[in-house]
Amino acid sequence: MTPILEVYDLWKSYGEIQALRGLTLRVERGEIFGLIGPNGAGKTTTLKIIVGLLSMDRGKIIVDGVDITKQPYEYKRLIGYVPESISLPEYLTLEEFLIYSGRIRNVPNELIRERMNYYLKVFELENKRRSLILSLSRGMRQKAAIAAALIHDPELLILDEPLVGIDPVGQHRIKEIFSERVKEGKTVFISTHMLDTAERMCSRVAVIHWGRIVASGDLSTLRGIAREGADATLEEVFLKLTEESEEFNPWKADNEAGS
Repeated sequence: MTPILEVYDLWKSYGEIQALRGLTLRVERGEIFGLIGPNGAGKTTTLKIIVGLLSMDRGKIIVDGVDITKQPYEYKRLIGYVPESISLPEYLTLEEFLIYSGRIRNVPNELIRERMNYYLKVFELENKRRSLILSLSRGMRQKAAIAAALIHDPELLILDEPLVGIDPVGQHRIKEIFSERVKEGKTVFISTHMLDTAERMCSRVAVIHWGRIVASGDLSTLRGIAREGADATLEEVFLKLTEESEEFNPWKADNEAGS
């Protein structure tokens, strides 16, 4: 079966800062895949390029068999996206926002109502449906953003730090939703630096450092790559892999070259 997402030799710079350096990864259908790495490793840049918010300098991205450079619009109907820093229309009510999100995705009105009611119930937001988004807490806004990303039932749900600001009950509900989607053959791709969350949620992860993937696979595979024992946590494996990847630190190399 064709993977839902393939990224090949992805490069991106911001002026003199090279954010991505030949990043390559593959996300299969029906899995929760995690992209983990330190702050500034290139996680958010990678996601923004995949969803079309940033252009790449070089590389190739295939979503459901479609080269996004050749067909930059059609593939987006397959994607739901929640950025790390959400910005919602504050003077719409929660209900108006979710209806609007469904309509711009050409979801039939009956399905919009059905899915909206479902997510409002799951996220315990029913009593907030007519409240202005301006009045919602940070966690409620995050839940609203996730509901909006799901309203068109995307094949690939992409989220940047999805659980930040959400209470434990809400986190549990979100994990249940993700698990249900995987059972339906849908895919969830999350970026996070919360390693305990990634260990509990993801079937596979990729470790990104200095703009490149240093290892990917399930926890057992990563333990082998890091030469760690069978009881090593993802945090222990992550620290070992990122420490070893310091030899690829471009800033260190530049400083040594200039000294």
